[in-house]
Amino acid sequence: MEGVLAKARTFIFTNARLLERRIYEVHFENAPPDCVGQVVRAYQNPDGGLGHALEPDVRCPKSQPLFVDQGLSALEQAGYRDIEFAASLCGYLESVSGSNGLVPIITENAFRYPIAQHWHQFSPTPAINPTAEICGLLHYQGVENDWLSSATEACCELIFKDPPREAHTLYCVSRLAEYIPDRKIAMELLDVIDRCLPQVSFYVAEAPVETYGLTPLHFAPEPDSFCRELFTQSQIDSHLDDLMKKQLPDGGWPITWEAPGPAAVLEWRGRWTLDAILRLSAYGLI
Repeated sequence: MEGVLAKARTFIFTNARLLERRIYEVHFENAPPDCVGQVVRAYQNPDGGLGHALEPDVRCPKSQPLFVDQGLSALEQAGYRDIEFAASLCGYLESVSGSNGLVPIITENAFRYPIAQHWHQFSPTPAINPTAEICGLLHYQGVENDWLSSATEACCELIFKDPPREAHTLYCVSRLAEYIPDRKIAMELLDVIDRCLPQVSFYVAEAPVETYGLTPLHFAPEPDSFCRELFTQSQIDSHLDDLMKKQLPDGGWPITWEAPGPAAVLEWRGRWTLDAILRLSAYGLI
């Protein structure tokens, strides 16, 4: 299986952004995790948020909660904690939050720049997606902040009152559950995920994956993932086998939606290729 990793490496170093190349180097070439922090910090704007198309389908240079989510995810994926930098994001998040602390996934100024067509179905309304994941990742960083406390409490209240019906939102819940300091609440959130996941939209429970959606490997990318117990070994194995088969001759993995341009296509393929080999490696297949 060494050929899978070698081909993926070539694709990543040929086509992926610096961010994905650095995360690759942390996991496979013994680079120090702070190199990922240096890249993420370069996306920070004067308002404290992160911008500059950190999510490749949204080409806006202005700060977006979506980009904060992506940046914090990159730090966590590299196993890098920088509490000072993470805390510096909270002022921006509070500035775009609603009265209960929730933030919208994108703001109005995102639509003034090139953007993938599917983003037009989103409105700048504060919601659990991405607030719950952002809160979870800030808890991972060890941040203590009034806005974070309020947003975390609001997310939990909404999740228990009206559980999500969509996979991306439920994924955000899983990230909050993984890192929220109150472990009793974490287990209650896990129960919500367990009950809701089979019925939510954009969830693909069984392989092969023939349409866009989140799979068990998104919720359990590693054997010791917080949500791993929700899936059978057969589910995990079938998705890993399907994931392995989807590598293209150029070494990368495909995306299944229309990005706003060629650069975004390669940036997303770099992201998905990195995610694919991290999952395959974590489960011992490469």
